[in-house]
Amino acid sequence: MSINLIKLKDVEGLSNKEIRSFYMNHVNPGMLKYMDLTGFSKVTPVKAEGMYIYTKDGRNVLDMTCGVGVLGHGHNHPRIIEVRKRFEDEKRPMVWKAFISPYLAALSKNLAEISPGDLNYPFICNSGAEAVEGALKMAEKFQGKNKDKIIAANNAFHGKTHATLSVSGSEDTRDYFKLLDGIFSVPYSDYDALEKLILSRCKSDSKENDVCAVILESMHCNNVEIPPKGYLKKVRKLTEDYGILLILDEVYCGFGKTGKMFAFEHEEIVPDIFAVSKTMGGGKASIAAYIAREHIFRKAYGSTQDAMIHTTTYNGFGQECITAIEAINILYEENLVENSRVMGEYLLAELKKLKEKYPKIIKDVRGNGLLCGIEFYPYMPKITAPLKKMGNFIGDVVDKFVGGAVMNELFFGYDIFTFINPKYGSVLHIEPSLIIKKEEIERAIKALDSIFSKGLARLTVNLVRRTLSPF
Repeated sequence: MSINLIKLKDVEGLSNKEIRSFYMNHVNPGMLKYMDLTGFSKVTPVKAEGMYIYTKDGRNVLDMTCGVGVLGHGHNHPRIIEVRKRFEDEKRPMVWKAFISPYLAALSKNLAEISPGDLNYPFICNSGAEAVEGALKMAEKFQGKNKDKIIAANNAFHGKTHATLSVSGSEDTRDYFKLLDGIFSVPYSDYDALEKLILSRCKSDSKENDVCAVILESMHCNNVEIPPKGYLKKVRKLTEDYGILLILDEVYCGFGKTGKMFAFEHEEIVPDIFAVSKTMGGGKASIAAYIAREHIFRKAYGSTQDAMIHTTTYNGFGQECITAIEAINILYEENLVENSRVMGEYLLAELKKLKEKYPKIIKDVRGNGLLCGIEFYPYMPKITAPLKKMGNFIGDVVDKFVGGAVMNELFFGYDIFTFINPKYGSVLHIEPSLIIKKEEIERAIKALDSIFSKGLARLTVNLVRRTLSPF
């Protein structure tokens, strides 16, 4: 049997046709079809630096996606590249299991340093879903098996592992799996519904209840939904009063995306446990953490007999830790969180001007820091509304048309990269890296203005033409 392996030196020379063939036969044909619809499957990036992606066909694309939250420092930040290269050149140990690691120790100390209150104990892992799962597990260990119910928001997204899927109400794929028992949901931002549910779990004339934790996103990032001012603070007080842990998911919005280091700091609260990832890795490391208050960690995992209850193979890998250490230092030394606040205020103000100028196209603009979105009105509501009432998926698809069409036009007509979440396709995400400059925001605003001024009919023609054109 002969094995036809592709050599690394040949990867860069693969044609688009060859790459498509491998996707169809070995990656995921459904994913390829989705990428065909967006048009992005026709494009091959060859280099990325700062705010820009450089493509095989010679285009310089302004990236306003932040890599869906991963590229807070932009593409290939020179300091991140340098520390990783030095680590490799010096042949530093990667795996630290039997030995205490200076890298894990320093990263944990730094995370405790930047976290408010007594959030002193991080556990380092590899992905946001793993961090949320670890937080849920720690909460259960702390509370005990008799206090095991979890309350989540009905439109939440916390990941796609089994436990995180069980608390992710916005994820349609939940329907395919048997979810964990004991999960309750309430509308995001609805304090009264949360309080009512907690009271219903109490024993008569007592605050004693069976709720282990409430888990919420500090900001619902998939739909760019910001909770009303005071909501998280009221939730914090409620959970404290009833002996319930508050877990906050900062995987997406943490590390400066909202103009503060962590989004919950806008409410000046301290959760019991919170999860982080994405920007933490500096655009290079697959790393995450969940960080717990001291008394919670010590009770759950602090004893010798419990210290190894939760471990992972890749916990504390040397190069991942040094990358995160440098990434956090860069946030402070280059004032990126402050830049997120200032540029975010400017971006949102300019988006609001577009809303005023095109009130029949733009339904809403909203955001916090550099995590912003434009919500569009349905494209043909008189046609799609009856279809949606009949449960016809075409109604939902057409309702989300404008977001996808604007995304497509920005990319192919103006060399600006944005994105939409398929679940909330009517919302165009404008979420640049924290390094963005005012002139780059102005470029994006001018492009949007130009697109809207030409009307939706032109968008329809361009989108259909690009979708049907050969690869």
